[in-house]
Amino acid sequence: MKNALKADDCSPLTAAEERGEVKLMAFGRGQYPGIRLERGQLPGLRSFGFWDAVGPQSWGLPMHRNEGIEICYLLNGETAFATHSDNWILHAGDITITRPWQPHCLGDPNIGPCKLFWMILDVESGDGREAWEFPSWIGPDAESRRELLGIFRKNQRCHLVDEGQQLKGFMNTVCDNLANTGPLMTAQLSNWINYLFLSVAQRLSSDIIENAADPMGFNQTIRQFFKGMEASIDKSSEPWTVAEMARACRVGKTYLTDSCRELFNTTPSEQLNRIRLAHASRLLRKSPNKSVTEIAFATGFNTSQYFATRFRKHFGVSPQSYRNAKAP
Repeated sequence: MKNALKADDCSPLTAAEERGEVKLMAFGRGQYPGIRLERGQLPGLRSFGFWDAVGPQSWGLPMHRNEGIEICYLLNGETAFATHSDNWILHAGDITITRPWQPHCLGDPNIGPCKLFWMILDVESGDGREAWEFPSWIGPDAESRRELLGIFRKNQRCHLVDEGQQLKGFMNTVCDNLANTGPLMTAQLSNWINYLFLSVAQRLSSDIIENAADPMGFNQTIRQFFKGMEASIDKSSEPWTVAEMARACRVGKTYLTDSCRELFNTTPSEQLNRIRLAHASRLLRKSPNKSVTEIAFATGFNTSQYFATRFRKHFGVSPQSYRNAKAP
């Protein structure tokens, strides 16, 4: 669904900097703030920098998406971080990882006083291929890049703790030297980013259970994709097609269909309908002021008649009878 999605532009952060609430130092391209990255300079790098927010803050980054893998490291302070399915209070030494187009937010709703580093690297190729692909300046060779990507797919964790804050010294060095632009800055950025990716990948790889039948973690990505649907009515109600679901999971339609049969014993469309019906069943009892038609549309069904037919088939009663029945 890449063409249907819009990446965040960090406008709350930019506005906070203009108000003097936060210090910002970053490199960026496209919609991202900071010193402009030139054409051909580190292709795929979208944003790299840090903010230093001292004192109470009146802003946050509400639920948004980025077009690449984003890694954040909290150096000082604390703040809230959430995805559609989980939430945390970040403390110094905490690391967050989000994958392309994965919804996430910082702040509840405002961020706390904190110093936070982030980096966003686009790993989606521009020629229509479904798999992620690191740019050629990541890692020493293509095999290393495939191995790195496999780790980020097989382990879908969004939150890590830098035990002993072993990375903190490195991250402070990066932030302290980010303003020292010069003829070697591109090489320095490349070196920092490679080291960071390797460090995070090593931490992710420590709790991966290898699956010979799923060596690149595609099935794990598909599980997490549908888990996100279960956690979010908004996400599950989007007008998904099988092709769009396959693209979101970075696999082909045939692979997605075969994987869903293996994982859920059903097709991708049927698994999506099951999730939508589960959301609808909860809304029917928790939102008595909403009509059945409103709930049908809110959960992604195009017509109330089709919704009623699918609901009766799944639960054995009509939506209204289900609502009127005494909750178990």
